[in-house]
Amino acid sequence: MSLSEIFNPLLLLGVFVAGGLGSMLRFAISKLNGFWPWGILIANIVGSFFAGWAVIYFETNLTWLAILVVGLAGGISTFSAWAAGTVQLVARDRPLAATLYTIVTLILSSTAAYVGLLLG
Repeated sequence: MSLSEIFNPLLLLGVFVAGGLGSMLRFAISKLNGFWPWGILIANIVGSFFAGWAVIYFETNLTWLAILVVGLAGGISTFSAWAAGTVQLVARDRPLAATLYTIVTLILSSTAAYVGLLLG
């Protein structure tokens, strides 16, 4: 993808809109809490699955790939919220829960991305 294609106003608008939609979905899902920040875990798994699927399904269409992976999946999934949730668990004197949350997030998100690739 050339610089002129990357900075195409329609592509940037598509990433912007899709990212906003993904962020709104993540915000809604993130309200599920309990032993762990379940909503962020679910959002990261869903975003990872969708990204894995889109990478294969839209392999030849870089415009839609950018809009859906960078925008939508990037908006749904979030490293910063996962990191903040993990730090909050540690701050609440729950280091084992934080460690397990980290391991489960990495394993399930990676697995979801791989399953998405297989289904794409």
